[in-house]
Amino acid sequence: MFELIHETATGAMPKLTVFGVGGCGCNTINQLSQVNLPSSVELISVNTDAQAMAATSSHYRIQIGPQTTKGLGAGAKPDVGCAAAIESAQALTEQMQHSDIVFLTAGLGGGTGTGALPQVAKLARELTKPVIAVVTMPFSFEGQHRKANAEAGLQELLESANAVIVLPNDKLAEVLGAKVTLLNAFKESNKILQDVLLGLANTISQAGLINIDLNDFISVISRQGRAAMGVSCLQGDEDLISAVKRAMQHPLLDNIELNQAQAAIVSVVAKDTIELSQYNQIGATVHEQLPRDALVIIGLTIDPELESELEIMVIATGIGFAQPEIQDPIQAVNDNYINVHDFIKRQAISIADSAPSKFDLENLQIPTYLRQQKPQAH
Repeated sequence: MFELIHETATGAMPKLTVFGVGGCGCNTINQLSQVNLPSSVELISVNTDAQAMAATSSHYRIQIGPQTTKGLGAGAKPDVGCAAAIESAQALTEQMQHSDIVFLTAGLGGGTGTGALPQVAKLARELTKPVIAVVTMPFSFEGQHRKANAEAGLQELLESANAVIVLPNDKLAEVLGAKVTLLNAFKESNKILQDVLLGLANTISQAGLINIDLNDFISVISRQGRAAMGVSCLQGDEDLISAVKRAMQHPLLDNIELNQAQAAIVSVVAKDTIELSQYNQIGATVHEQLPRDALVIIGLTIDPELESELEIMVIATGIGFAQPEIQDPIQAVNDNYINVHDFIKRQAISIADSAPSKFDLENLQIPTYLRQQKPQAH
């Protein structure tokens, strides 16, 4: 069932707020600030490092944890990043209150991004805001310690964010080639978030022939879990099915199974010559990749001035986890370095001792996979 829209919708455009957390997240914000984003998109830099914050380009800057870190960063310790976000919860919440959709981006594995991002997501969910996170995982050469930090941070993030898009850094060389410059590789990685923002801002703020509104988007995002996202253009005589599949299987994303997705939103922008058979083929191709009972919402906007034949954006949500290669990742982590639970406990106590009396240690969340290791009461 769809509604034909013949006039431009009136009213305020939905507000999209992007929080770049930590060094990697702030670098992404810097790149986004150079793009001609819609006025409904607001960019916010969040970091513990005061010096790094001074070099960011964004609408707002939030230095988190000034008492916890003294503006010197989190020292690659996620528990410090977590404490910093808790200390600055009020400032973060104030920037979310008037947002319709909250986007989060960070590189996992270090201190601020890994520790603070799950807390920022938690604050957004407490305000009942839909939350989409786009995160990178560290290169293999960065070692087991950063990998374990990143995996722990990702697991905690999934508890609060609605949809999490994961970009493994190792895929940059695999897909783009070993000779690609580091700067261009990261630009390609950041472009995924850029495409999501541009696509969503245009989709939910413009009236289409077959309309997608903010509530449609929220219905799809409400399926919590991993997410896949992609954008593709149909050029000339290219096969339409290939273009749709390309939008659904972005090569830089983590390996996930689309047949586990619970919902998808598809935005099609096309010239006024689009055929009914083409529109049907797009919908049929998307449905073939997803479970039969998945919620699929497809919108169509007509743009006679479009350079390509049509553009397709797909976001699939509620995707389950692939089975890990090792059966007991916690044991593997403990075998490689000091017991993580004891480490976080000692660091949290140290932070609490040095922080002002208002600091609430009870709010310092221990990652789920560690809480589950606690001995059961007899």
